[in-house]
Amino acid sequence: MRLFTLLLLAVFFSCSKSKTSECNYITDYYQTIYAADYAFETKDYQKALHLYQTAFNSCDPITTLAYNEIANFAETTAVLKKYDLTFEFAAKLILSGSELSRLQNNTNFDEFMASKYGKQLEAEYGDLRQQFMDRIDLDLRAEIISMMRADQMYRIQGPEADWAKQDSIDKLHEAILIDWFETIGYPNDDMVGPYSLDFNQTNVGIFLLHTDDSIRMNYFVPKVKEFVAQGKASPYTLGTMIDQYYLYNKKPQIYGTYSQQGGGYADMIADLKKVDSNRISIGLPPLALKEKKDSINRIKYGL
Repeated sequence: MRLFTLLLLAVFFSCSKSKTSECNYITDYYQTIYAADYAFETKDYQKALHLYQTAFNSCDPITTLAYNEIANFAETTAVLKKYDLTFEFAAKLILSGSELSRLQNNTNFDEFMASKYGKQLEAEYGDLRQQFMDRIDLDLRAEIISMMRADQMYRIQGPEADWAKQDSIDKLHEAILIDWFETIGYPNDDMVGPYSLDFNQTNVGIFLLHTDDSIRMNYFVPKVKEFVAQGKASPYTLGTMIDQYYLYNKKPQIYGTYSQQGGGYADMIADLKKVDSNRISIGLPPLALKEKKDSINRIKYGL
């Protein structure tokens, strides 16, 4: 069993390295994933299977913010009783930080978990979980968590805050981000583990929203777009960095990543076709598909 998990991990990461170098997630992956997600959410599992596999044939599967394609593909294959694929993607989930209980608590995995594949996964779980823990950088995670607290230290005090002190913290975080981006890349869940690990936020996108305008637009935006194309950063992070810049400078947003109180979008360019074109150009779904997803989430989670 131990040999099998080691081989699985080796294949998983060697394939990831080669395929990622050949693909651009913006042009080759995200739009197919959004279509697959809609098929999954509407229980058109055969269509979802085809679309997910199309995307995964172009680029290695990742977990896109709010779309959870590895988990949803595992669930799709479990519903369709393609248990060899379920096992493969359930193992990827565990190697990415999910616990076995995520599957055990979802009734769509009941028959899979009762099968020989599910029993094998249970037997392998300890090794897979340990490989995940050995791979992530817990020191970096702790540093990001500490920075998240510092990011809000004075900001949460509102207009009465000591903004000079908060600005100095933001400047320090700017310098740290540049160092990370130039040395280790974009610190994402794959590097530091997901929220579920200890229920602490590790989203460095928050720091990017508190960068100086000039360095944001001239350094961070191009750099983050590279990371988005590599599947290392979320298209949403990139969109909010730019839209916030425009809104704060009294101009309309161009990607539609900010909503306004009471519904609808905060000030946005009027040409919706251009908005869609802009969104697709950085890997976001077109507005209509985004709104379908929002509608599903409102029903699903009572939002």
